[in-house]
Amino acid sequence: MQSTRELVPESWSERLEAISEDLLNESVSIEIIDSPNPPMIEAEHLALQVLSYDRRNDAFEVAAAQGGSGMPSVLRHFVDHPTRIAVDSGTSLAPTTIVVDGRDGVRTVIRIGRDPVFTG
Repeated sequence: MQSTRELVPESWSERLEAISEDLLNESVSIEIIDSPNPPMIEAEHLALQVLSYDRRNDAFEVAAAQGGSGMPSVLRHFVDHPTRIAVDSGTSLAPTTIVVDGRDGVRTVIRIGRDPVFTG
């Protein structure tokens, strides 16, 4: 079982930018957990484009593209006023799961590559 660690808010922008660069175009799935409703898969097997945090607007963003012929379509998912961002890697290695908790109580789980188990 991999360790999990919460990122300090002051490092969100820089850390997410570094993760985005490391994992550009990796397969990504986005799951929304809004208790008591069952989890909802918003996207599966898309190509990761951006993970970011905008301090000025206090918003987290994940963007992923679906390829194909012509122009790729891009899905953008936002979390306004995130209260917590955690990753499943305690090292400098790129994480395979990122969890973002919003002030509204909704949790966004981003799985990169394989389907790891995240308990944080």
